[in-house]
Amino acid sequence: MLENGCPADWRQMLPDLNLAKPDRTLPAKALPVLTFLPQMEALAPPCNQRFISLLSSWQADLHFNQTYTEEDFGAGFLQKYGWIKFLGPDAYWHNDEISSGFVLLGDNVTYPQHWHEAEEIYLPISGTGDWYHEQYGWQSKSPGDKIEHASNIKHSVRSHGQPLLLLYIWRGGDLAQKSEFD
Repeated sequence: MLENGCPADWRQMLPDLNLAKPDRTLPAKALPVLTFLPQMEALAPPCNQRFISLLSSWQADLHFNQTYTEEDFGAGFLQKYGWIKFLGPDAYWHNDEISSGFVLLGDNVTYPQHWHEAEEIYLPISGTGDWYHEQYGWQSKSPGDKIEHASNIKHSVRSHGQPLLLLYIWRGGDLAQKSEFD
């Protein structure tokens, strides 16, 4: 996945990982959005389906999380939003230069317009969604597309009728920063 969508200067920052032995153990944590994993697998291109199947089978042992609370965006948003971080300062594999994992969005949900210091790349794994970038407006993006956000660029994503599974990669700035909103 990273070979096709991640620029060479970003790939050079990726460490060699011993996938059998993470740097730390995180407690298992489930989220309501995980109920969308079977649909994500069915919607994914064949090259991504095996990975989603593995993620689904391992979900009971993985630490999924949410950055926001009900007070931020409401209970409905939290039912259809979550992420898992595999690489970063506070992830399974430690890295202070880059953070990466997956964002999961259920169907018909909008991740509100926000910005952060870190540069960001998204690679859709499953589902077609609408992406907002302050310089380009809204555009439809699907698996195989790459979405890039420079530092402090306002951006948003929304799903419509199908859930989204998105690989994200952050570099630069505070890799644990909570995004800023209007």
